[in-house]
Amino acid sequence: MSYISLSGLSSAQLDLNTTSNNIANANTYGFKESRAEFGDVYSTSLFTNSKTTPGQGVQANKVAQQFHEGSS
Repeated sequence: MSYISLSGLSSAQLDLNTTSNNIANANTYGFKESRAEFGDVYSTSLFTNSKTTPGQGVQANKVAQQFHEGSS
């Protein structure tokens, strides 16, 4: 249970860091924003073959750089 809450807090911190970096550099010429991307952590069981049951927290997949044209 503590892993679920810890993964949520860690992911929220990554999202806040990414957002604050975007805000801090908003007026920097040529700066492209970043976006944190997340995914579910699926539970596994020794008694079933199903690996698609969500409920084990969240995982930060990556921080993606946005390369679209123009300013945001």
